[in-house]
Amino acid sequence: MLSRFTCLSPRMVAVCCSLILAILLVACGGGTTSTLSATPTSKPSPTPTPTPALTVYPGKGYSIGYPQGWKVTSSGTEVDFTDATQLYHVTIILDPNPGGAIDASLLVNTSIGGIKKMMKNPKAESLPPTTTVGDESWVQKSVSGVETYNGQDVDFRLVVMSDNHPAHATNTQNFIILYGTTNSGFATGDTSYFQPMLKSFKFL
Repeated sequence: MLSRFTCLSPRMVAVCCSLILAILLVACGGGTTSTLSATPTSKPSPTPTPTPALTVYPGKGYSIGYPQGWKVTSSGTEVDFTDATQLYHVTIILDPNPGGAIDASLLVNTSIGGIKKMMKNPKAESLPPTTTVGDESWVQKSVSGVETYNGQDVDFRLVVMSDNHPAHATNTQNFIILYGTTNSGFATGDTSYFQPMLKSFKFL
């Protein structure tokens, strides 16, 4: 069991790193058509538009709605949803977990610990320890912190949540949902994007 868990944790941290890098590149003016500046400049807070109609994504054993116009990137049992500005990210990861042998809270705690090691001034954000998604209780934690990229400090916030479904069966899957954006845009992004997507999530 322990060896399997140590394989899962680095994968989760790697996903977090990719998410963080994507946020940093865009927040700092990166991308394929622009050049990063070595001089820090202030960036306006992203302002989401009102929640658009959701398009249903049929995953393996679940479905979730995502805003029209968002990019969907799928690889194996992992799928990432990103808005056009690439500032808002929602990632879903599935891993076999027969019998629910690995507790969801253990995976969340280890993932948050790995994320904190990549940050300057990491701070645990206030969040209820559990939340209901797809009519089941998920463990969740949130962290914010600063990363320096090309001379610029970017403050961002991430939420990691996990659930084993079905709870105790030979075919139990561990579900991870990770979402985040810059700290300044999190509140509006949570209202306009993240929560509507979570409310649309269904186990199939």
